[in-house]
Amino acid sequence: MSGTRFSAEKIQSSCTRLFALATIFCATAVAHAAPPTLAPIFPTCLSKGSNALVTLSVKPETGWSSVRVYFRRTGTTNFYYLEMRADGKGNYWATLPRPDDGTKTADIQLSVRDVEGVETRSALVTVDVASSCDSKLTPEQERFARNLVVGETVTTQAGMVVFGWQCVGVVSRINMTGQLRPDSVCRAVVCCAAIEQERKLLPILLAGGGIVGGGIIIEHRHHHEASTPNPNP
Repeated sequence: MSGTRFSAEKIQSSCTRLFALATIFCATAVAHAAPPTLAPIFPTCLSKGSNALVTLSVKPETGWSSVRVYFRRTGTTNFYYLEMRADGKGNYWATLPRPDDGTKTADIQLSVRDVEGVETRSALVTVDVASSCDSKLTPEQERFARNLVVGETVTTQAGMVVFGWQCVGVVSRINMTGQLRPDSVCRAVVCCAAIEQERKLLPILLAGGGIVGGGIIIEHRHHHEASTPNPNP
């Protein structure tokens, strides 16, 4: 009889432990299956003269393999994206490229992806481009805006400018296979723009009696010889 009682108590104890483990497993599975909570803050407007800030708060705070902001000119099909910068406690941010002259409104959407590749996206928001719009950025956000790494979502975006957006600050691209490379197209565009700007300024400088180059100013005053270069600029 005592052996029977011992066996029954042992079985009951084992069942209790199994039930507890099953309860924990089910609770974990339910928590994992629950979609994350996204609390984005989109810019109220975009400006051609400054970079707009996008922020996101995610719950749970950890467990995400990527957090991105997707953007495109309204009316186009394909998005580009930026990997957002983590700021601690589930907070993320990124600065968008500057829209070009042809972009009047832009579509913006945020995305988080867990370690298993399950993606959750925010609602799609359309933001106007306004001439009077200006965003205030921190020094760290300004540095981010000067070193943008733009991701591509279709193969036809490779080797082309970021359609609908200026090249200012765009230094690298991520292709469809995840390969990071310098953005040689935007680099050439920025270089040509700088040369064109100098070409336009040259007649003005000549008319004013001076040429600025390499930080040296050469002037003619009362027929005296031009000033010599300053050895200690």
